[in-house]
Amino acid sequence: MCFLHSIVQERRKFGPIGWNVPYEFNASDLSACTQFLQNHLLEMDAKKAPAPTWETVRYMISSIQYGGRITDDFDQLLMDTYAEKYFHQGVLQPNYELYKDDRSGFSYRVPDSTDIDAFRAAVEVLPGQESPEIFGLHPNADLTFRTLQVQEGMATILDTMPKGAGTGGGLSREETVDHICEDLLSKIPPLFDKEEVRDRLKKLPGGPTQPLTVHLRQEIDRMNIIIKLATTTLQNLRLAIAGTIALSGNLIDAVDALFMARIPEAWLKKSWEAATLGNWFSGLLQRQDQLARWLTMGRPRAYWLTGFFNPQGFLTAMKQEVNRKHAADKWALDDVVMTSEVTHPPKEFETLKESPAEGVYIYGLFLDGCAWSGRENKLVDPEPKKLYCPLPVLYVTGVQAKVGFDWLSRMLI
Repeated sequence: MCFLHSIVQERRKFGPIGWNVPYEFNASDLSACTQFLQNHLLEMDAKKAPAPTWETVRYMISSIQYGGRITDDFDQLLMDTYAEKYFHQGVLQPNYELYKDDRSGFSYRVPDSTDIDAFRAAVEVLPGQESPEIFGLHPNADLTFRTLQVQEGMATILDTMPKGAGTGGGLSREETVDHICEDLLSKIPPLFDKEEVRDRLKKLPGGPTQPLTVHLRQEIDRMNIIIKLATTTLQNLRLAIAGTIALSGNLIDAVDALFMARIPEAWLKKSWEAATLGNWFSGLLQRQDQLARWLTMGRPRAYWLTGFFNPQGFLTAMKQEVNRKHAADKWALDDVVMTSEVTHPPKEFETLKESPAEGVYIYGLFLDGCAWSGRENKLVDPEPKKLYCPLPVLYVTGVQAKVGFDWLSRMLI
């Protein structure tokens, strides 16, 4: 029980690949489970039962005690898996091996003793640094943990760093930010002209009422909001640094953020997450370029899915268009489900010669914790020290629900 409690608590340090939601498991969960086990053993002894009712034990621990905090379905599945591993008849065998580290050769066992000193001695010889495999994770997960540690440490250092004027002839903080603003303003794209956008949308195949075209217009509207917000902030910062206007409110936050290569909070509220200001601005240019090409040159052969503000809306629009193509077959939109398939052999979006007759090609997705084998056409373990692996172009379309479930059954088999 204590081993399970340690596992579920320590798994949080790996971030989203540990638990989808960082639950606050604590000593009260362990105490409640220990009390339940004690009561169950007393009841078992009173009934002279030959063995514990393992199904009841697993259900109470994984679904009731710890499961009472769990809100994500996949996290609940993980907790159920842990309960299956640690609570069964085999754990009652003397010196049962909970886990063996193949690298160090250390074996995690339950001490075969009722003396507390034996348990203390077993705790003292535990390794100071455990392998991610003890949690059921790939060794690369340790890199994720170390990365999160470094990011947290660097954020603390930057937040506590003095923000006074520069010394020794160097640029001051305000001068540095002014140069950054000047550089970004020279590169930021112009706003989409509303009248021009309206005219070009009418010239796209199917007219402005096609679902994907409606999605394009909505994305352009969102992009204009971001471009206008970023431009206004940068211009006002330069004016504030020059002393023309007062430096207050969001401008103070923007100065601190730009100086530390972070994204201003006002921008993040209306845009996307990014590691640094440079990555965010590159994303802005790439997103604007995709929308501009789509508007001026027609629909692309493949779409950068992660470059949309509302990727779910894009997929819904695609499903609506597939449904309209089958109007003669009397398809109902409620009966259409989305299916996706990795192109085989794997394709890169640059090499695509044409778009599919039905559905869309999408790219820009990455795998965390696994990789895609083009030769075997399936998921495989990632290479050592490679955290994120690109996924080849995906073909996504809509099918009737019955057909989709039959296709999924064949894939699982």
